[in-house]
Amino acid sequence: MPIVHQSEKNSVLKIVKERVMYYDYYLYYLSYLSSLYNGYPLIIRITVVMVMVLATITLFGVFRLLYIGFQINRKDKTKRNTQEHFEEKLTFVMRNKVNYEVDEIQELLQYDTSKAKRWKSDVLTDVVLTVKNAVYKEGELNEINYKNCIEALRLMGFWEKRIRTSGPDKRKQALQVVGAIDNGVNSGILSKSTFHKNKHLRKTARDLHTSQDSYNPFRFMEENFDEAFTQLDKLRLHSTLIKRSKEGRLPNLLRWINNSKNPNYIVFILREVGFFNQYEAAPTLMEMLDRQENRDVRAQIILTLGELGYLECAPRLIQRFHLETNVVREAIITTMGRLHGSTNLRFLVDTYSGTEDINSKLVIARAIKSHGEQGNRELLRLQQEAHVQSNENENTLLNQVFSETAILPV
Repeated sequence: MPIVHQSEKNSVLKIVKERVMYYDYYLYYLSYLSSLYNGYPLIIRITVVMVMVLATITLFGVFRLLYIGFQINRKDKTKRNTQEHFEEKLTFVMRNKVNYEVDEIQELLQYDTSKAKRWKSDVLTDVVLTVKNAVYKEGELNEINYKNCIEALRLMGFWEKRIRTSGPDKRKQALQVVGAIDNGVNSGILSKSTFHKNKHLRKTARDLHTSQDSYNPFRFMEENFDEAFTQLDKLRLHSTLIKRSKEGRLPNLLRWINNSKNPNYIVFILREVGFFNQYEAAPTLMEMLDRQENRDVRAQIILTLGELGYLECAPRLIQRFHLETNVVREAIITTMGRLHGSTNLRFLVDTYSGTEDINSKLVIARAIKSHGEQGNRELLRLQQEAHVQSNENENTLLNQVFSETAILPV
């Protein structure tokens, strides 16, 4: 057993006595207040208690407001100091056509890694990204110098550590920052997040993996990206595919829907096939059209064929027209408007004449208009027939289509 000195015992006893004294002090005043208002009516005592509680809440709110203001002012001051020290130097380095090494950039920025704690890495990251975006918009960004600036300032290590150690919310924010930095990422760091139960964190990590990983970037696209495929996921994945297409040719996007059962995901991929003009996918799309049972998927296949300008599909689409649902029929009409040719135009005109529904006529008339001068001549002929037959509804409809032509010429 360790020996306890008498002086230490006395110190402990003194502390205990002080705490007991403070306890008695508070207990005395609490008893005093209780006895002071003990004879008053209940409503008065309740009012006093409420006033004391509200006064305490108000004081707490005031102190918290002052603390938050202090924090904001301190952060703004840190950001101003960081901008004053780094912004001009970073702009010079990123805009310069001469490639600088990491050590040279540290000297230019006057950045001592041993005193890096003086500069907060999250604030420094904001300044770097602001400078990068400004220089990039001017078309003068030196990518090599930008990446060397990231390395010189040790920013990736800071954010990768936050990804490994933080909770879901901060980790998601760190993933978004790493995506904005666009300097690659260690896929091992993402492994914990790509299968996380938090869907927002999981999707952010998977999108970052697709945009940054160089070994197997499309891994999660082969797995339907995620079970819950939302509009936000579509925007993220679309921007990622654009980024990948600028770096090199995209693989055939149809490879990612062969095993998928999610109609939303399949429709998205089909739209991307048309957006990236993957003409080589057209014959496969025609085969898919015969096998696909979902009407929204069939409609998107037909629209994609129109985007690709695949003229060979026109005869088969004409054959399918009268056997399809309204959604698919409208897609066929839109596609036939994009696939120019006398046979396709004749099909649209005959369909227009055989249709009674005014909304369907409007869609068909717009498709006819897409055929240029020949389409306009057919619309004029149809308008003359409507005038002879005193068909005011159809005449109004065709006038609307011609006015759209004047505002948005083909």
